[in-house]
Amino acid sequence: MLHERKNTSGRDLAFKVHNYLIELEGVRERKLTTMTVRSEQREGELWESIQFDAAFDINNSRSASGTVARGQNGEIAVSKSTLHSNVSSLFVAEALACLEATKLGIIIGFNSVTIMGDSKTIINKCKTEARDKSVLGAIMDDIQNNKTRFQKIVFRFIQRTENAKTHNLEKEALRKGEGSYLVGETREELNLGGR
Repeated sequence: MLHERKNTSGRDLAFKVHNYLIELEGVRERKLTTMTVRSEQREGELWESIQFDAAFDINNSRSASGTVARGQNGEIAVSKSTLHSNVSSLFVAEALACLEATKLGIIIGFNSVTIMGDSKTIINKCKTEARDKSVLGAIMDDIQNNKTRFQKIVFRFIQRTENAKTHNLEKEALRKGEGSYLVGETREELNLGGR
């Protein structure tokens, strides 16, 4: 049989058509899943959430990530700040903060989580499955790998005003030069040197 100027057997052509139909079915299922997640998001997050933000010190090439995890009831479960060294830009700092948010969700054991941040670029990169070829590529790969550890994960952009707690957390960590891990009312100071 001659197809697309290539001589192929009927069996090979049938195999290709079958694979194409399976691929179309997968796309349809993915669209249904996306629509379900969006409708759940509009109804309000009934699951845990983690907010992230980053502060960047351009003079010393370092940053601090702030993450705040909230339970289903909206109360703060864990607050964490982490220091990172050899950070080249604010975008890298924000990507590292998002990575820290996914790691925190895994450590706490969240099954379904909404990750929220005020960096629209980073949130949009997290939503896509395409491989990132920018400077952020390795960090974005780690975030994509961490996504598989959750049953459901949604990345959502929020305004800076909605992210005040994490903003203050990472600013304080950068100013003091030390990370922290806070559980409920207990404060455990950690020397959390990062990258």
